[in-house]
Amino acid sequence: MISTQTMVNINHNLRHINEHKQAFDIEYFYPLDIFENFAEQAQDWGVECSCKIDNDRFYPARFNFFPNKFTFEEVSLVFDLFRRVETRCDVKLDYQTIHKFLGNNFDFSKVTKIVTGVDLREDFSASRLKFWFWIDNYPEKLETAISLLGDREDLRLLYVNNSWLVGFDFYLNGKSTIELYPSMSKEESQKVDVKLKLAKVLSAPALNILDNFSSVLIGFTQTNQDRLIYGYLINPNEFIDNLHNDIANRVHSFYRDKKVLNTMICFKEKELITGSLDNFNLYYQMS
Repeated sequence: MISTQTMVNINHNLRHINEHKQAFDIEYFYPLDIFENFAEQAQDWGVECSCKIDNDRFYPARFNFFPNKFTFEEVSLVFDLFRRVETRCDVKLDYQTIHKFLGNNFDFSKVTKIVTGVDLREDFSASRLKFWFWIDNYPEKLETAISLLGDREDLRLLYVNNSWLVGFDFYLNGKSTIELYPSMSKEESQKVDVKLKLAKVLSAPALNILDNFSSVLIGFTQTNQDRLIYGYLINPNEFIDNLHNDIANRVHSFYRDKKVLNTMICFKEKELITGSLDNFNLYYQMS
């Protein structure tokens, strides 16, 4: 029997999704209805609403879902969700990379959190599902992930702690990629030895912006050499106002007075270097 508190959480998640859809005029993209149904059924899961701003283009059909307490059953729920998406005949998801990462004897006790998500576009080939594993103290699987991504010196230099996020993108047209995200808290980033490592990898503008974040993840992808910076904002209102971006202002004005648990921004380091931050993502954790 579902508890009253669980029902409240589920109803809140659906409300957050629907309010986001209405605020940003999201039309129907496959498979948004399947994810909404998942949100309606998932017990004790949280939701994060997101928007991507790409110069004058705006992509708001982005949502992430995560169990508040991880067990192996949640992994099965995500794969079941993906299989439901694959019932449409023109959808083909490529699981080869994630199967190589998981292998035959993956120790799920080393996973502290999972996240699944959807990023939908009018261009069907650009739409994708997402699956992230937050692993802790699992060096052999971290090495597997690094080898799948493509070994990079700048990635290894950011080996600050044993907590890493490993992500997979599943495009609806059959392409898949892997991403790696070394993470660190504000306190970790201020340690002398960590500062020395960061200075060998990140540019001066990237180093300077870290003070705005309570924690940061540095994203590495298969598709290009550009590093991505994901930061949990300490003062979202001030930071986003200072971007002087009309679309970002529109997004944040909707969330500014809501009860948001965490606000995160993602941008390319190279844009930070050039001083033109025109391509970035905003994430609002609502539950």
